[in-house]
Amino acid sequence: MAEMQSLPPEIVFHITRFLEPRDIVTLQHVSKRFLELGRDDALWREQCFNASSFLTNLRRRQQLITSESTQELRFRDLARALANGNGLGDSRLIKPREEARDLKARSNEKIRVMANWDPSYPGEKVQWYDEYIARNAPISTSWLQQPRNRESPEHEYLEVRGMGLYTPAGEDDATLVVGPLDDGSVCIWDISGTKGRKGSIIARSKSGLISADGSQIGTGKRSKLISDGITECVSVDSGRKRAFFAVQSGLVEFDLETLSTISHEEFSFSITALSEAKHPVPLTVGTDLSLYLHDPRARRNTGQAGRSDFERLDSYESSFGSLRSQGLGDSRRLLNPEPSPLYAHPHHPGPLSILHLPSSGNEWDGNGEIYVAGRFPSILNYDRRYFPRLRGTIHSGARLCSMASLPYPFASMEKDLARRGELSIEQVWEAKTRPGKTLIACGEYNTKGSLEMYGLSPEPYLSTISSDSSAGSLQNSVMRNRQTSSSSKLLSVANHGTRIVVSDGGGNLKWLERDGFTEARRWNIAHGSVEAPRGIFGTLGDSYMDPGSGDIVIKIANTTNGRSGQVVNEDLVLWTGDKIGLLSFSSKPGFSAESFEETGNKTPEQIRTEREERTYAETMGRALEANANEVRWMRGLGLGMS
Repeated sequence: MAEMQSLPPEIVFHITRFLEPRDIVTLQHVSKRFLELGRDDALWREQCFNASSFLTNLRRRQQLITSESTQELRFRDLARALANGNGLGDSRLIKPREEARDLKARSNEKIRVMANWDPSYPGEKVQWYDEYIARNAPISTSWLQQPRNRESPEHEYLEVRGMGLYTPAGEDDATLVVGPLDDGSVCIWDISGTKGRKGSIIARSKSGLISADGSQIGTGKRSKLISDGITECVSVDSGRKRAFFAVQSGLVEFDLETLSTISHEEFSFSITALSEAKHPVPLTVGTDLSLYLHDPRARRNTGQAGRSDFERLDSYESSFGSLRSQGLGDSRRLLNPEPSPLYAHPHHPGPLSILHLPSSGNEWDGNGEIYVAGRFPSILNYDRRYFPRLRGTIHSGARLCSMASLPYPFASMEKDLARRGELSIEQVWEAKTRPGKTLIACGEYNTKGSLEMYGLSPEPYLSTISSDSSAGSLQNSVMRNRQTSSSSKLLSVANHGTRIVVSDGGGNLKWLERDGFTEARRWNIAHGSVEAPRGIFGTLGDSYMDPGSGDIVIKIANTTNGRSGQVVNEDLVLWTGDKIGLLSFSSKPGFSAESFEETGNKTPEQIRTEREERTYAETMGRALEANANEVRWMRGLGLGMS
């Protein structure tokens, strides 16, 4: 062991290259020195490359295109000898030199191919050991504690109607999750274990606070809540410790410290999307037929949170008061396509996702861009300084429902060549260092999933802002993956480490490289979840029903704030429309919703029996539902019935 400890690092690295990843991890337990050497970024970057589907696809492509024939291999030495004119004897003397050159050429070729694969950009700080874990380690899903109805004698479970991440002061990453419940209360969960038990509820407000109007506050009655199909309905401002909830046509501002309502603003139409809330940038609110910039600082402080007659901002009275308070005159103005100085007309109903992008290196300088996507064929772009004038559009043709971004350039041609390993090292460097940003969007195109990436120009408009500007001024490169992204609609997209993660209508999560095509791995949320039902005739240990538990991931959130270019593979927070889960890289879930239930005087055998009964009931219900769907589909076939 003493001799091993005295070996130079270069020798240790050379030895570890012949080890399997599991053996390298075991080597880290030998000593602190081997622990440090065993976490070397270059070592694990190579391991990620060796285990990537990129390398597998490249080898398969090379075998099909550039494989040498048997005859060429047989007469290679003879051809070299004849070319030198020295006979076979001299050929044997030259062969070692040729092999040395071939070895160097192969080494250079590996460096070039690895550069084509490398998903990181200059300036990004990638922890490749964590990246390898995120790409290859087992995945499990843990479900947060499910709240119960406090007003009902049965104390039935309540649905979680939205999700937003909350990063308390002094924390680098999000450690809490905020969500409205079906009874109009607001619930806060701990997902890091710093405030309480990991996955547990640490705070919950009174019922009825989050409602379409304030008339039911404190009554305990079921309130009108968020409309179905609205994903971006919660936005959390961690700096001000406030949360915003879209409740039909109302926007509720909520204090996360006192768990009380601050204000309730009424809009003329139902709210369909909220942007990220971060002080001091105004919140962008999208309704069915209009877009607004909502600045909470401009509202007068009434000091009477919780009143049924919520006071509204004076400057907004003429632009988006409720229909019942303003009459038909203002609603006709909203339906009129004439421009307004107070709100923007998308000209198409139904914005579903709003993304804020900075205009410079300072992310929150107040002069950033606003991108809006939804049930219309183009992505709309606004400049906050010139709002509500439309800056330009990017044609998509798909119905988009989620967007994300990268502060790095995107060029589809270079990405295609790099995916095939055809770029030189200089070309890779040039493509990654040019100015620009990347806009990522997902949705549905002709019933199939559509993943789209747009390379945004660094300065699309230098002098004028025009409503009829061409799309080419906004984006300089386009990639639309409508073939292999998903066979069903894509619901959400997010950045995760050096990859892109998407969710679809089949309950699947798929990680892709930043080219938008190369798949890194996939997962179904039923797998590895202790709450996923088993097959109808299954026993413990059997595989789960395909396509899983029936849950789908409507929204994905990354707990990492992306500070100072750091790329971290943290857990993913998943919202299914009625509950929230935590996806982590481990062999089994850390907890489940049942882990937080009080068992009282029940024995372990009684708890196990109740769990099996509940699983059996859920499985039988899904089996009967599937049988009913099959009967409806077969009804009338071959019988001449309509």
